[in-house]
Amino acid sequence: MKFHSYPVEGLLPKLETEAASFQLINPEYDGRGTIVAILDTGVDPGSAGMAITTDGRPKVVDIVDCTGSGDVNCSTIIKETKRITLDDGSVYETIVGLSGRTLKLGNWNNPSGVYRLGLKNSKDIFPKELDRINQSRKETFLEKHNALLTKVQKQGIDYDKTESPDQLMKADHEARFEVLRDLMKSYQDPGIIMDCVVFHDGQKWRAAIDTAETGDLTNVPLLTNYRDELQYATFNIDTMLNYSVNIYDEGETLSIVTCAGTHGNHVASIVGANFPEDARLNGVAPGCQIISLKVGDHRLGTMETGTGINRAAIELARWKVDVANLSYGEAAHVQEYGKFIDLLKNEVINKNGTIFVSSAGNAGPALTTVGAPGGVTTELISVGAYVNHSMMEAEYAMLDKVPERPYTWSSRGPTFDGDVGVDVFALGAAVTSVPQYTIQRTQLMNGTSMSSPNCAGCVSLLVSGLKKEKIDYTPYKIKAALKQTAKSINDPMGIGLVQVEKAWRYLTNTARDYLPSSLNYLISIAERKGGRGIYLRENYETNTMQEFTVNVTPRFPNAKDPKQNLSKLGMELQIALEASDDWISCPEYAVINNAGKDFKIRVDPTNLSPGFHFGTVVGYDANNKSVGGLFRVPITVCKPDTPTISPEGAYVVYEGLKFNSGDIIRHFVQVPPNSNFAEVIVSTKGRKTPGRFIVHLMQLNPQSPYTRFENEHTHSMQTSGVEGEISSYRNFIPVLPNVTLEVCLAQFWSTLDPSAVTIEIKFHGILVSASSIAHGTYGISGTSGGHLIPINSGLNGFTRLDAYAPLRREDFAPKITFDAVRQTIRPTDSVVSPLLSRDVLPNGQQIHQLVLSYNVKITEPATLKFITPRFQGIIYESSFENFALMVFDSNKKKVHHQDVSTKELKLNEGDYTVKIQICCSDVNVLVDLKPAALIVETKLAKSVSPPLAKSVGDLPNGNFKTSLLEKGKKAVIWVGDIATMPKEAKAGDLLVGTLNVTGSSVKLPKDLYTVSYVVPPEYKAKTIELGIKEPVKEDEVLLKEAVRDLEISWIKKTKSDEGKRKLIEKLEVSYPDHLPLYVEKLEVLAELAQKEVENGIKSLELSSERIKAANKVFTLFNEGDVAMYFGVQQDLSQGNEKDKNLKKDMDLKKQLLCLAYRSKASAYVNAIKFKESGVAAPENVTTDLDSLSLTEILEQFNVALSKVGNWTNGAPLDDGHYLLLWTWKQRRLGYIGTALKSLQKYISTSKNAYKDSTGAYKECVKIKVEILKELNWDAWNELDEKWRILNFPKIQAHF
Repeated sequence: MKFHSYPVEGLLPKLETEAASFQLINPEYDGRGTIVAILDTGVDPGSAGMAITTDGRPKVVDIVDCTGSGDVNCSTIIKETKRITLDDGSVYETIVGLSGRTLKLGNWNNPSGVYRLGLKNSKDIFPKELDRINQSRKETFLEKHNALLTKVQKQGIDYDKTESPDQLMKADHEARFEVLRDLMKSYQDPGIIMDCVVFHDGQKWRAAIDTAETGDLTNVPLLTNYRDELQYATFNIDTMLNYSVNIYDEGETLSIVTCAGTHGNHVASIVGANFPEDARLNGVAPGCQIISLKVGDHRLGTMETGTGINRAAIELARWKVDVANLSYGEAAHVQEYGKFIDLLKNEVINKNGTIFVSSAGNAGPALTTVGAPGGVTTELISVGAYVNHSMMEAEYAMLDKVPERPYTWSSRGPTFDGDVGVDVFALGAAVTSVPQYTIQRTQLMNGTSMSSPNCAGCVSLLVSGLKKEKIDYTPYKIKAALKQTAKSINDPMGIGLVQVEKAWRYLTNTARDYLPSSLNYLISIAERKGGRGIYLRENYETNTMQEFTVNVTPRFPNAKDPKQNLSKLGMELQIALEASDDWISCPEYAVINNAGKDFKIRVDPTNLSPGFHFGTVVGYDANNKSVGGLFRVPITVCKPDTPTISPEGAYVVYEGLKFNSGDIIRHFVQVPPNSNFAEVIVSTKGRKTPGRFIVHLMQLNPQSPYTRFENEHTHSMQTSGVEGEISSYRNFIPVLPNVTLEVCLAQFWSTLDPSAVTIEIKFHGILVSASSIAHGTYGISGTSGGHLIPINSGLNGFTRLDAYAPLRREDFAPKITFDAVRQTIRPTDSVVSPLLSRDVLPNGQQIHQLVLSYNVKITEPATLKFITPRFQGIIYESSFENFALMVFDSNKKKVHHQDVSTKELKLNEGDYTVKIQICCSDVNVLVDLKPAALIVETKLAKSVSPPLAKSVGDLPNGNFKTSLLEKGKKAVIWVGDIATMPKEAKAGDLLVGTLNVTGSSVKLPKDLYTVSYVVPPEYKAKTIELGIKEPVKEDEVLLKEAVRDLEISWIKKTKSDEGKRKLIEKLEVSYPDHLPLYVEKLEVLAELAQKEVENGIKSLELSSERIKAANKVFTLFNEGDVAMYFGVQQDLSQGNEKDKNLKKDMDLKKQLLCLAYRSKASAYVNAIKFKESGVAAPENVTTDLDSLSLTEILEQFNVALSKVGNWTNGAPLDDGHYLLLWTWKQRRLGYIGTALKSLQKYISTSKNAYKDSTGAYKECVKIKVEILKELNWDAWNELDEKWRILNFPKIQAHF
């Protein structure tokens, strides 16, 4: 076999765009002198090709995390260190980090002596791909665990061999082994918990990060802002993950910057990787320098955020970069709108001259799939993806080559407002460098994410040459050069492939020093609401001649600079207008100056055949036509077919469509006015090999993203080759009535062999209207995909639904299913505040944030969504700089993070805080949003369905069965009330669900109708109460009780401890027998005791006070009466008011007894600790405990503990407070294994973590860690201590 050398040039192709030949001719115009910003997932400065430029300069000159995912809060300040002197006389200093580790500091220069501390979990900054190290870390941990298990087992065996072993101690050894063995079942890797130290060395802020978790910082890299010293470090050899830092806000914020994924590095490598050892592997512009601006947020799976893209734009303006590339995007709602778009257009591009290149998107092949920001503004360059033969050969290992063309999936224009949307094509795949943490040098990626940097690299070449030759240019001139000189690829909208040499000649010769080509010509069509083009696709638009008013206004670079006034004054163009087709008419000439010009265009699509048509009106300088068109008005007509109407219904059939590799065939169909779903049947005959086909069906709706009414299906079609055999695919989709449907079919670009395909679309319709009156109402619903029908309008006990089949006979099987309940809540707190240094706009305006807090109580495990309709699904065209939502549990741990995309999450029972951040540069807007409501949607544990009947008389029973709804006929469905409300629903809530109307033969991706049901107030039947009623209290008594209760409620609200004491003393005098007062008193004394422990205060005074307070409780009522009451089963189902009040009173006494005995037991524990400490009591303070011996106090403790167990609800060891006291006793007796076993059982019960609001669970976790340390189970002690830090943070995470 003859072998050929590998076609290396095809791995990152440059020949077809003339980038390679341009550099051969101009070797110094290889990107040198240009800075290219990569807005993406981040760039690894240690990856292949990212070291230096072709002229020896550093390749990566700045690395910034714009998302905030790598932020470390360093607000904790330490001013004192501990000096340690070793035997050899050397000295070092230590501080205690936020992890609790002792940190050994290096020999650092810190003139102020001030250190800022922070803590970071590796899981916040490690990319998803590094999940691979979890297994190796687990294996390492398992080795330690198994060694420890063997040791503990041996200790138990050795104890058994001792003379007269104690049975309790023997059981304790067994418990230790059982706990240790079972711990591994719940093993979870907490990641690396890194202490961070930030200080100022007199010149710069610096940071040291304990990535090894040893506490030894003497040899860790001491980093400063990357751009200052271009330094980075590696976490460890296992991860191979490189990181750098930036320090903001006078050291208060440390940003640890890592790559969130491989995407950004690949993009940067396409732009400018430099391989001195083999130039064939180089990026397009190997001489350029790179700035990495990370906009993909680790916390959201690398999704871009408003904060990320807006901070990136601020950095672009600050650096005044030459070229920027963004290979991100989302479906757009509107064009030329949004905070980011305005910032990009006005500050980055127009004012600072940055050439901004963006991917068009990978959402094709249907039309109008170009996304934001690529398709929403004409200021930037939007790039589609093209594949050529060298790529097929070197990258895809194909069996045969296919024609060169745009990739099937490359997004297409026009945009909603008529602009072409895609400016040029570039090569859309490469095998090139990825971050080191992947443990691979290169990777194949394709997409417009790759074509965009290919184009950006070409732009860098041009700018490099222009700067070297000192030729003026503007972003608009560069864009004009690329478009004017692009190679024709027979694209139906005239979009070509980038050609660098030709663009260079245009810039340096054809249009050199020609002012008009340096401007941006803004197109605005008055009749299309300011649209940038004319886009006609609905039946009423394409069957009549129309006239449009076009305004063309030139926009100068740095338009607001007074220095431009002379240029504006002198600019007057004599324009020759030229229409591309005879169905378009325009004037021959127009004079355009700085003020702009209006002229008319007439479009006559009446004689056009059904299908896609594209034309233009191009404006040339009549005196310099060689520079090409200065502006172009795009005109797109998608003329729909009218379905065939027959007795069987409405349908269209396109037979025998011929396909070769990559072919795309489009048809447009006017959906009948009364259709809301359709059946799609695609078939092929005689295809012997698998063929990948895309069926892309699209309808457009104003101010909705294209994804809203899109249905795309990819499937493989193949037959055995038997004569006449057909392979078919059948699917149902919802449709918008009376709206044109694009029917786009494509044979995937790499699928070999020709195909013949037939597609048939059968239109269906079942239209439903609702009314709350028995005789029906006017109107019929004709929408699809989410029309909301209120089911219990007016709470009349029924709703009438009228259903109608206008097109054909339909299987009719109505069913209503409610599967979620929505509750609307208002914020409990709302604070507007300025953000910090990273969020100052280029014009000096500070961005502010509104942080809203909402309290959410979950009574049992549930699946929820948090919905904010105003902000959902909008990033680039948002009128706000950012929106984010976080959910915290009662321990301040973040359990959920989302952006503009609503996500489902599962929560255990407990109290949660939802925090929302809204950022805006207009403070007044934020102030108006302070009362903003949050919708909490909870998935029902079990869905409910109301009864459906054929007549109102059949309600409340449901007897409606599946039937046939004849064409033109109506059916009436009577909907009854829900008999039993879901337990999750409360009065005033909204049940939401779906109304399914189709039979079992129709499988729609979503139901046609959504339904709602307002939960009515609960009906409580009057009952005849037996026995004696409580006497009615006088108003004077009620007022006095209200005042008393208000005063008691202020005990917890009082800020100072002394204030609380004084208020309690006052209330004890006024209400000496009021039980709730003593509940508050005991809880306040418990809080004070905890503070003494935390502050290291040792005394008997407070313990004595707690015992006295508990003893006081025992004098207020007879404990035996309470015991007797609860010793008998109480049936209150037929009880009278007096019985119910007695139950309430006894519950309170039981609670108080448990609290009082718990307080006594806790006080005795503190007293024992005090006496055993040997600390002398103050001479001037005496307590009742002074005279008691240690043995007597222990006896009293055992009595109190026994009482706590008696009065605790349920099993005592299931109560965290009892467990803490019991554990203390077991540890004192030496039964630490027994104690650990019960603690582990309690802690591993997840509901205990969320339902505890008193801190008992947190304290149990702390005690467990102490026991692990006491047992010398170091591996588990370290692991659990990490989880304790993560699960109980001191403050809630920042946005």
